[in-house]
Amino acid sequence: MSYESPPRLGGFADLALVVVLVAVFDVVVALSIDIAALRVALGLPVVLLAPGYAVVAALYPRGEGRTDLQRPRATASPAGDTSVDAISPFVRAGLTVAASVAVVATVALAVNASPWAIRPLPTLAALTVATLAAVAAAAYRRSRVPARLRYAPSTGLGSAARVFRPRLSATFVLALLLVASAVGASAVLATTDTNQAGTDEQFTEFAALTQNATGEYVTANYTGAVAADRPIYVEVINGEGERTDYTVVLVRETVERRDNVTVVRSATERVREDLSLRDGAIRYLEFDPEPAAGDAPSRLRAYLYRGDAPEVPSRASAYRSLQVWYTDDPIAEATAAANATDDDETAAGNATAALAAGD
Repeated sequence: MSYESPPRLGGFADLALVVVLVAVFDVVVALSIDIAALRVALGLPVVLLAPGYAVVAALYPRGEGRTDLQRPRATASPAGDTSVDAISPFVRAGLTVAASVAVVATVALAVNASPWAIRPLPTLAALTVATLAAVAAAAYRRSRVPARLRYAPSTGLGSAARVFRPRLSATFVLALLLVASAVGASAVLATTDTNQAGTDEQFTEFAALTQNATGEYVTANYTGAVAADRPIYVEVINGEGERTDYTVVLVRETVERRDNVTVVRSATERVREDLSLRDGAIRYLEFDPEPAAGDAPSRLRAYLYRGDAPEVPSRASAYRSLQVWYTDDPIAEATAAANATDDDETAAGNATAALAAGD
């Protein structure tokens, strides 16, 4: 009579599932698919489960309760059999979370010591390499174990009942604490990711600069630079964590004040340029205002878009926007004039009151 049965789930299907899960998450990140629910659903298992599962699978290739029925119990294991003892599914689950935390921490330290520092893409790449290396080790060690003894996840109800059967031991309590910690960390990560997605945080720096006498870029002296026929520079710094495509549109506007409202009288697009910047890269766009003869532009409007820009740019549609006044800000002038009028009226009132008091 033969006691050998085919391995459950093909013997290596669980390791293949880990590889597929990691690969799909990498593709989602590489393609910048900005769906918060999808990133959380894939990211949490990849970070909290996949690395540790592969490491534990490499350390414990045997299944619980699966012994070699052709060898007497008193017989020692062959010298070439290097497999360690099996562990229960519940302990395996606890060790999976603990090992994942250890792997992620080790990867973070390694990336931080590298030239790339801790950034999303380098960290994910290093974690992927570590997970796949552990999967390869697990597949090799499992292949050295006879098929009837290999660990393979079970979907049977009996196995599930054995997993969740209370066992009042130190190992059981430790595993329970590890699983509870994993659930709590998952909830915190999910909430944080959702909140960040809802606020639509911006990480690209966008600024208008001029050069001072020493050639340094400064955020000042705009009207002086225009009057001296010197260029204005638009700075773009990519801090998105990955290579990003941008479109910068520069529009020259002539405005006027009507009933305390700034009205754009005319607008002319001067520059439209496409940029592709790696994470952390900086680009300076030089812009010469060069007003046409008889033209008196009031300000420069700069719009930044991720990807393509619409035919008619606007502050509502732009990712970032800024403005630079060629002349004195009419809003500031109007405010100063109003304040001066109020001060004059206040002074006149004080003088009248003083004269009245003197009488």
